[in-house]
Amino acid sequence: MASANHGDAGLEPDLDTFLTRRREHGEPTMFAGTDTVEGIATARARYAAVMAETALPVERAPELVTEGPVPLRVHRPASEHSGAIVVHVHGGGWVLGGGDVYDPVAQRLADDTRAVVVAVDYRLAPEDPFPAPYDDALAAVEWVVEHADRWHADPARLGLAGDSAGANLAAGAALARRDAGTPAVGTLLVYPPPDFEGRYPSIRGNGEGYFLGAADVVACSKLYLAGTSPTGDTRLSPMRADLAGLGPTIVATAGYDPLRDAGHAFADALTEAGVDVRRREHPSLVHGFLGFTGISATCDAAVAALNTELAGCLGA
Repeated sequence: MASANHGDAGLEPDLDTFLTRRREHGEPTMFAGTDTVEGIATARARYAAVMAETALPVERAPELVTEGPVPLRVHRPASEHSGAIVVHVHGGGWVLGGGDVYDPVAQRLADDTRAVVVAVDYRLAPEDPFPAPYDDALAAVEWVVEHADRWHADPARLGLAGDSAGANLAAGAALARRDAGTPAVGTLLVYPPPDFEGRYPSIRGNGEGYFLGAADVVACSKLYLAGTSPTGDTRLSPMRADLAGLGPTIVATAGYDPLRDAGHAFADALTEAGVDVRRREHPSLVHGFLGFTGISATCDAAVAALNTELAGCLGA
């Protein structure tokens, strides 16, 4: 198994056990077989099954909203609502993770931040490749801001959150809100892929054996792009946009993640642009730790800390 500059941090033991078991059972990588229609359906079911196994479960079902431009899943906090609202964009490589798969992640975010969390059920590639997921994320945020009073929320206390592909889309939405003159008061980007044009060492060093592999990154990127050239398009590579004027932004990375170095580069670019960026590095964790709260106390603590920090940005 390759490794890459993890410092003194070893792989978190419970994650090591989980990943070892997957290898011993011959479990395929998350995007294995996605070169066929049948394989994509299988990969979606496989990802949903992993999330159901590894994320802390939730008891409450979300409110489903279908009259907006994009289907939404609304999660209310267990305790008193703070008045803030967060739009959450799920991960899954723009291909996986739709429907109820991310309900545990979004509900946990609502409970930890005491904000209403509106999860965006955006269209998925390859049926709807770029720019459909990007357009859906922006349309959803705009609609939520316009209808925040529906949930007795203050649109001026808007937060954005996403992980992996969802972090890429959330970053694009953050840029759109800034351009509209109403930047989000806090944005949480967990293991983001911010740059389709760059090449980063962790893709090679963490490219095999850590849940998300280099081959997975290539596969989902091809499905999302569907032949579109990413060169010069900041909708695909928000790191290459003018980042000045964004609100406080939390960038969380995992030490054993192919996307780790791209996340570090994004945090550097935000810093250079004068953004209040909070770098939160988790050297013993892997890509996907947001969904591993049910199998790893370390992952659970990391998620709690990130959500609490976003709550601070929201004034919750």
